[in-house]
Amino acid sequence: MFNIDNNDTITAIATPQGIGAIAVIRISGQLSFNIIDIIFKPKIKNIKSRRIYLGYIYSKSTLIDKVLINIFKSPNSYTGENIIEISCHGSIYIQNKILDLIINNGARLANRGEFTFRAFKNGKLDLYQVESLLELFYSENELDHNLALNNLRGDVSLIIKNIRTKILTLNTILEFWIDFSEDDINILAFNNLLLNIINNIKDLINSFKLGIFFKKGIAIAIIGKPNVGKSTLFNFLLKSDRSIVSNKSGTTINYIEENIYIDGIKYRLIDNAGIKKNTLNKLELKGIKKTIENIKKSEIIMYLTNNINSKHLHIQKYYKSFFKKEIIFIINKCDLLKQKIKIPSSPILISAKYGIGINYLLNKLKSISERFIKNNNKTIITNIRHYEELKKALFKLNKMKDNIQIGIEPEILSLLLKEANYSLEKIIGTITNEEILFNIFDRFCIGK
Repeated sequence: MFNIDNNDTITAIATPQGIGAIAVIRISGQLSFNIIDIIFKPKIKNIKSRRIYLGYIYSKSTLIDKVLINIFKSPNSYTGENIIEISCHGSIYIQNKILDLIINNGARLANRGEFTFRAFKNGKLDLYQVESLLELFYSENELDHNLALNNLRGDVSLIIKNIRTKILTLNTILEFWIDFSEDDINILAFNNLLLNIINNIKDLINSFKLGIFFKKGIAIAIIGKPNVGKSTLFNFLLKSDRSIVSNKSGTTINYIEENIYIDGIKYRLIDNAGIKKNTLNKLELKGIKKTIENIKKSEIIMYLTNNINSKHLHIQKYYKSFFKKEIIFIINKCDLLKQKIKIPSSPILISAKYGIGINYLLNKLKSISERFIKNNNKTIITNIRHYEELKKALFKLNKMKDNIQIGIEPEILSLLLKEANYSLEKIIGTITNEEILFNIFDRFCIGK
């Protein structure tokens, strides 16, 4: 782990290792401009920020490469320090040669995440935004990406800072209360502000469940009676023979789960055992029990049948009212139907075997997903560390609320308030320790 008080000049290759069209080498610190003055020609007489210069890198009199250098002057840079970014050709020899030149002229190789750590240390990012940046790097789908981007922009940080401002107001009132008496303060206004803070934190805590669901993917349970084509549809959507398909009833006795991406949205597709009435087979009963559990855990149900009758509306209403889930009712094996039915219709007609009607199914799924996402388009937390600290803060504030009702001394209330504020400060990094910093910044690459 790097020294948190170290202010020397650092450098690293910012692009992935290996040969490519170009590579980017970064320098940050007080000696950045001195180093570039030594190795770059023609010399830049008056360095201007946010400018790109074309020239050559030399090792004494030996030409190394023709490059572009991008200039960022302190404090208007990613790290808050003077930064140089050198775009060179992607030869491994060229990359290492330029890196050695920079180090030999006063810089040192950066540690993991040290550029971003300096951005944090210099107030360019708070710790919540730093962790959001990590989530942005590891995002796998559009939802994941948008959540991380919103948090990097500072949406949650702003809410937490606003909560802390309210806490400071409460603290001022408590200090007045300690110095004078309860008769001199407005208890009703104090309680209302405290409840407002509690509700703000509850909203963030409740959003965690939604955030994890977005990261894991929207769960879809494929259900129906045995041998209606659930596994065939599962395999078709995955474009893989993941689930065993057979004409024999009860082939799927346990569920199979796989991730799938459709139009940038991640789904967890769950192929379940067939729901059969009046069975005494213990394995089938276990499979049906697991199917019910998966229905409860899912956001969307795909109910398959291969019969056309008036019961489908009743089944649809039952699952929607009993499980409170979005349901897509599907009639499979439409290629075997004797009567001619126009596609699309309601319910959706498909042939999972031949791919007939699948586009209509996907469009229906997309419309449900977009509506679901729109209805839940709010500030969301996705980080377990933030979730745990928010729960600690909520516990202290609820305890404070209970103690007010039984007339506990304001000194005790003040202590609880400070402990709640401490948890919030740990989220945004106003207060932190080296162990937390190491765990976070060690997940970054060296060039970031």
